[in-house]
Amino acid sequence: YTLFPYTTLFRSFLLTQCKLVLNVFYPLERLINLYDGFQKSFSIQGQPLLLIQEEGELYLLINQCPHQGRPLVGSRVSDHRIQCRAHGMSFDLRTGFSASCNQPLKFLPIAYEGAFIGVDL
Repeated sequence: YTLFPYTTLFRSFLLTQCKLVLNVFYPLERLINLYDGFQKSFSIQGQPLLLIQEEGELYLLINQCPHQGRPLVGSRVSDHRIQCRAHGMSFDLRTGFSASCNQPLKFLPIAYEGAFIGVDL
């Protein structure tokens, strides 16, 4: 038997009454499906996300160009850089910075659970 069942009602109580922040894992993709050149967009809690694999490195970022907020999905990625297809601005995926834009890309930490890659929010 369970002494303290973890239910939706209990979670709601924790969030509202105890002011606890409980992170929830959102699976984005199976690890086996990732490859260099992988790009896939997601929307988690209304937030547009973009998962990219480039030269064995994984990047999870907000799917918006910092210049004018255009989606980055489908943009050209090479040599750890992503080039916005709307404006041509290029951003370094390792740092988030661009030589032509003073606003960097916004990244989220990647989380793993079992055979999935995802994000904790």
